[in-house]
Amino acid sequence: MATPDPYAALGVSRDASPDEIKSAYRKLARQYHPDVNPNNPEAEEKFKELSTAYAILSDPEKKAQFDRFGSVDDQGGFQGNPGDFFQGGAGFGDLFEAFFGSQGGGPQRASGGRRDGDDLRAEAVVTLIEVLEGVEKKVTFRRAARCETCDGMGTADKSKPKACETCNGMGAVTQVRQTMIGSIRTQTPCPKCRGEGIQIDNPCGTCRGEGVTPKQEELFVTIPAGIEGGQTLRVQGKGSDGVRGGLPGDLYVVTHVAEDKRFIREGRMLETEVEITFAQAAIGDSIEIEGLTQTLELTIEPGTQPGDTFRIKGEGLPRLGGGNRGDLLVEAKITIPKKTSEGESKLLKEYAELRGEPIPNGPGKPANIFEKIFKRK
Repeated sequence: MATPDPYAALGVSRDASPDEIKSAYRKLARQYHPDVNPNNPEAEEKFKELSTAYAILSDPEKKAQFDRFGSVDDQGGFQGNPGDFFQGGAGFGDLFEAFFGSQGGGPQRASGGRRDGDDLRAEAVVTLIEVLEGVEKKVTFRRAARCETCDGMGTADKSKPKACETCNGMGAVTQVRQTMIGSIRTQTPCPKCRGEGIQIDNPCGTCRGEGVTPKQEELFVTIPAGIEGGQTLRVQGKGSDGVRGGLPGDLYVVTHVAEDKRFIREGRMLETEVEITFAQAAIGDSIEIEGLTQTLELTIEPGTQPGDTFRIKGEGLPRLGGGNRGDLLVEAKITIPKKTSEGESKLLKEYAELRGEPIPNGPGKPANIFEKIFKRK
């Protein structure tokens, strides 16, 4: 049987936009709704026709099917007697949306207990060298896995659960209240099936009807070079399994970079310190220091002051995903001997005298005024 023309029913052209189709339906649905026209069979029949038309034109697949073949019979039929608007493909939420916009409405028809799996979180710790090169890390986590006993159906015989007898598979129950402005319909989640629209009379003994069981998992995750602590990697489809055809969740791996006592990280830059002597700082020198993966040569310029920083190009870390490395910054720390021998002290005094600096007397008691006078003579 051919499908009645939904465009004619709503009074819109074939090139009408979705908003124009919705607007036309809202206007006509208000006019012919059974609650507005009690005991009017013609209005009720007209409302059913409008509901069928809108159900076709608001669904891109059904609309395309009708535009091409003039019928949607092979798609399960919005033909013949569609029944009340609150049964079949459209629910009270569709009507509420058509009247008042998408912010209103109640639950849609339950999808046979279909439920998507949960997203999960795991942790991965990497070293600075692994940040430099990238690495495969094994992470361990617990997930809800499809029950092997019932093949995820939740039933003892692996059969598909039947529709809830309380809500007829809708997942919600409808209540009608009479008010001074007419009948008000409200929907709440079904108390028996908790909104899933199914009931399982003989649940699986392994998963107790849930369709999933807890499972410890191990997975190798690719950590890209340049990763920073706190950044999260998404592994699609590796979260908990969906139930009864639901999609699996995703796994989110949060990375942490282990502390390396040799370096401080600032993005792509690495910072470290090197201790040098007073003589090295004054005269200059060429020394070896420890880099991230190899020994590096560092030139100490004459006259280096405490806190001066040297830059070694390309010895830091790459940006995320690889590429040119940042630099290594080396701060000079000048060491002062805690004790000096008599010979060292003599040389230092001679150095101070050559520089025209005050000659240090050491930490002993300073000479009194009379000693200074006699020493001048």
